Formats: sequence, structure tokens, C-alpha cells
Amino acid sequence: MGHVIVCGLGQVGYHVSKLLIRLGETVTVIAKEARSEFVLDVTDLGGKVIIGDARDRSMLIEGGILEAKALISVTSADLTNIEVALDAQVLNPNIRVIARLFDQTLAKRLEKSVGIQKALAMSQLAAPSFAAASINSDVIGSFEFEGDTFSVHQDGQNEISIVRTLQTKKDSVKRRKRRISFRTFIQGIPILLKWLFIGIIVLSVFSVLVFCSAMNLSIVDSMYFVVTTLTTTGYGDITVKDASYAVKLYTCLLMILGSAAVAILYSIITDFYVSARFAEILGRQQVADKGHIIVVGLGNVGFRVSEALVKLGHSVVVIDSNPSADNRGLLGDSVTFISGDGRDDETLQLAGIETAASIIAATHDDTINLSTCLVAKGLNSNIKTVVQLFDGNFARKVESALDIDTALSASRISAPGFVGAAIDENSVFSFLINEEFMTVIPAEGGFTFLRKNLIGPTS
Repeated sequence: MGHVIVCGLGQVGYHVSKLLIRLGETVTVIAKEARSEFVLDVTDLGGKVIIGDARDRSMLIEGGILEAKALISVTSADLTNIEVALDAQVLNPNIRVIARLFDQTLAKRLEKSVGIQKALAMSQLAAPSFAAASINSDVIGSFEFEGDTFSVHQDGQNEISIVRTLQTKKDSVKRRKRRISFRTFIQGIPILLKWLFIGIIVLSVFSVLVFCSAMNLSIVDSMYFVVTTLTTTGYGDITVKDASYAVKLYTCLLMILGSAAVAILYSIITDFYVSARFAEILGRQQVADKGHIIVVGLGNVGFRVSEALVKLGHSVVVIDSNPSADNRGLLGDSVTFISGDGRDDETLQLAGIETAASIIAATHDDTINLSTCLVAKGLNSNIKTVVQLFDGNFARKVESALDIDTALSASRISAPGFVGAAIDENSVFSFLINEEFMTVIPAEGGFTFLRKNLIGPTS
């Protein structure tokens, strides 16, 4: 019947391997390095672990690649997963290959061009669950099928349903954000700049009327003369050489007042623009919304969670300690970015913690995530806290012992997606409900569910 090879025994590989074994599959794991407790758990359940580099074809052969029915490469490096997938197909053209890739644009190209059956991102599989936890949604996850996005829901009676996700809210969020940004921009203009601008407009309009009357100029010519005078351009095609002394004196006054006002206006605008640019670079934009969601950490999970929340129509503020975070350039215009430590009171206040609805701590460090949510609770006791913890067992303990609303493990959440894609070629999405493994399969007029009970100890 063939077995399944799992390459990589980090958090994702560990959960994938255990889930496969509990589904009755024969599993061989190839890992360059692995935690001893992970190796022990997998072997105790009946799996085989080979310590070695899966990019070495001899390791794949030792792992039984020639007879295997599927290979799941879930190391933390995209290039390693691609290389392993390519080698696997060379050694066994009939094998089903599933690869972990963060870059989903590249993933889709690889699925079409080199025959990788599925290229999935752990963060993308887990993001809907984090987003749902922050907004009290009943969404279990989401998937794409034939160009449309669908979400899987579980209601209070544990009934499962699939709903096509509408994207209209995303556009309305962008429009609302543009209105907020313009209003925020106007409110942020210094009062001196506003009055100076009004003064220049009043002076210009009055001067146009003066020169129209005193020099018999048309409205357009008078406007032209005022502008060239105020900006000290003075082309010489219109002058006050033959005008009365009063007009000449008024023109002198206009030159002095106008040039001084314009120079001051330029300097204030430059100062305001430069300050705004520095604020943007350092992540100090003003948070104009309330009821928004704060995401701390702009790694793979944090970015995907932010993306999911924006698609659902929510206002998002992202905090990351690195002002040049890798995924910052991928954030949409509707997302506010703040550079700082999510555990710092000032940073959280800058993000509007007092009026935020939820906070999701999704950095790469469990300790930072816990600390961030506890600090947030201290500043806003009503805020909903969602924390990412890599250890799924620890996550369950945290929910019951600490003042944390929801603790989730992205690796645990994403594992069913990799497993379902490997063992069923028709699978478009897989998830766990208690001790039941469920796979979504396309059917005539919609979708159907395949259910399989897990065996052995709970993971």
C-alpha cells in the first residue's frame, strides 16, 4: 500500500507525523536534526525516524522513497522543501508530493510547472483560526477552490458548513481607511500652517481684484501677475512701471509679505512632510480607529493573520520590533504599522490598546507572546487576547491557568492540511474536530466531508 515520508521534524513535522500515525498510516521521518522528545514520541507511536539531510538522495532511498505513496516536506526552509520535492519526483515519478512554502505565488507556479501536487503555507492554513478567535467567529478555516475562497464554519450544535467568502468588505475597508487617512492628515496639519495658507489665499484674491481695477488687467492676467509676484518669479511681461505710486507701493508690500509668507509656508510643509515620513519609517502613524485588532509580530503567521482580518473587513494595527520587517512591504494600505516592543506600555498605547477589541501575539517567541497578552490585559481588561504558542500541549495549559482568552499552536492547526493533501488527492481542505479527522472533497453542486476517527493517544 505504500507509506508516507515526512521530511523535517520541527513543530509542523512533529504534528504531521503524529497525525498520520493516528490515521493508521506507516510513517518514516527524515530530519537533519530533531528534539529528542519529538523523536521519542514518534517512535513510541510506531513511526521510524532517520537522522540525516533529506536533500541527500541516499537518505530518501533509505527512507523508502521508491515504494512510498506520498512525501511531505515541511522543513522551515522553502528552498530545502523545493529541492526535496524535486528529488522525490525524480526517484519516484508516481509519488504524491506535498511541500511547505510561505510564498504562495511561487507555490502556485510550482504546482503547475514541476508537478508538486500541493504547496501549502503553515501560516496560511493557521491564520483563519487566529483571526476567528480574535473576533469570536465560528470559522474553522478557509480554502480556495476554482478561484473562489470558501470558509468552513462550526455552529453551536457542532454542525459543519461551508460558505463562499465574499470579498466586498475588503474594498469598503480601503475606502473607509482612505477617508480616515485624509481626515487624520487634515487634523494633523499645524494650526499656524492652516492660518498662513488662509492668509495667502485672502491676500492673493484681494491683490487680483486690486490689479484688475488699477491696471485694467483681465482676471487671468491679474492672477498670473499675482502668482509671479508672490513667488518672486517676475518674468517682466507685466510690470507696475507705469502704474500710480499707490499701486507701486502696494506691489512692494505684496512682494515683501507674499514672498515671506510663501517661504514660511514652504518650510512648514517641508518640516511637516519630513516629520511624517520619519513617523512612517519608524511606524508611528496615528491610529484613528477604535474596535480595531492589534497583531504583534510580522512574521509569517502574523502577516497571514493580518491579511485574513483585512479580508474579513476589520481594521488592523501591526506591531513589530523591526521597522524593516520582511513582510512590511506586503501589508496593504489599510494596515497601520508601528515599530516597537509589544510588551511595552507606550507601544501598546500608541496602537490604541484602550479601544482595541482584540490583540493577537504571533511573534516567534512564546515568552514574548505570553508577556504581550498579559501586559495588554493589564492596560485593557476587556480586550480579547489570542496568543500563539508553538507547543500545542502548553497552549492548552495556558488557557486554563493564565488570563489568556485563547492560546493556539499554528503548527498543530496546520498539520491536518498537509496530511489531508498527502493521503487524498481530492482533498481541498482538512481539519480536526475533537478526535475526528475531516476532509473537504468537491462534489456535484458543492462539497462533501470525509470523516475518519483517530486512533491511539491524543496528540
